[in-house]
Amino acid sequence: MTETPQIRGLYESCIGVPDLTEGMKFWGQFGYKVTRQGSLPAREAKGLYGVDSALKSVQMQHLDTDHSFLRLMQWDKPVNAGIGITRHLRQDGGRWGVVLTRSILNVLNHVEDAIALGQPWSYIIPHWLQVYAMDKGQPFFSKPIGIREGIVTHPFHRLALFERYNYEKPTYGLIDDNSFLKTSQFTHHGIMIRSDDPSNLAFYDQCLGLLKQKEHSLGGKPTCAPGNKATFALSDEEVYHIHDFDDPRSSLDISGHLSGRLKIVRMAESAEMPDVYDKSRPGSLGMSLFTYQVRDIDDYRARVIDGGATDVTDVCGNEYGAPSISFVAPDGNSWNLVGNL
Repeated sequence: MTETPQIRGLYESCIGVPDLTEGMKFWGQFGYKVTRQGSLPAREAKGLYGVDSALKSVQMQHLDTDHSFLRLMQWDKPVNAGIGITRHLRQDGGRWGVVLTRSILNVLNHVEDAIALGQPWSYIIPHWLQVYAMDKGQPFFSKPIGIREGIVTHPFHRLALFERYNYEKPTYGLIDDNSFLKTSQFTHHGIMIRSDDPSNLAFYDQCLGLLKQKEHSLGGKPTCAPGNKATFALSDEEVYHIHDFDDPRSSLDISGHLSGRLKIVRMAESAEMPDVYDKSRPGSLGMSLFTYQVRDIDDYRARVIDGGATDVTDVCGNEYGAPSISFVAPDGNSWNLVGNL
């Protein structure tokens, strides 16, 4: 008998925006549609998110997925402008989302046109990347198997986009071909941390109940892919570590991986980079909070306290009336859990 999951893949990416209407229009081009709208007065927002400001928000869903929702949050009084536009993703505490697209160059065309009009965007040219240690074959005679991935950043958006070549993985990103940009839901989300001690990350599998994948150590000569080197602004010798945490319904086998993954990129404690935890927390503009949906919110509140979380709130209703808690995980990142799975 299959055990009922108590948690699923990453539920929502929460993005602080100055204008909900403009945010809904933008994400509508990616295939996201509004499913719920709500608000909180300042007193209740302070209790749940630690932000003394009234809040209006909308939740958006991609096709019929049960994970990787968007929550756009418009604060009357944002606490800060967020991380802002960056040339890469090398920030301690920085967050980003990853989407699959039919054509990464099509999206990049729009980014370059926006820059030409004076809009605040930055990008890293898409790079080729072999995936899953597939056989490279013979150039010009075999079909190359891999992805081309690029980065685009904006004061309110931090995205990695990738296009697949010569392979399919339907459980890890479903493209809405009726959407303007022909993109999927967020296949996974990333967080960068700076630490030599990975023990705090046990919180995600041992406390929250996510499925831990095998840790990977990457970078350094001569193994570092040019795209990853640019994405994380790596020196030639720099090594970094990838910690993936999946929906418990996922699999340790590559063929059974599900989207909704949390990918934590761990750099060395000595690595030089700005600390942006204060700029990527609730109340900030831009990508500032991730959520998980759980079956028993009271049980999870007790779990996260036992697991070493701090600043754990009481259970209270969020903008949509769902029971929720917020807390800071042992690695320093802010989280929110939503009940009624």
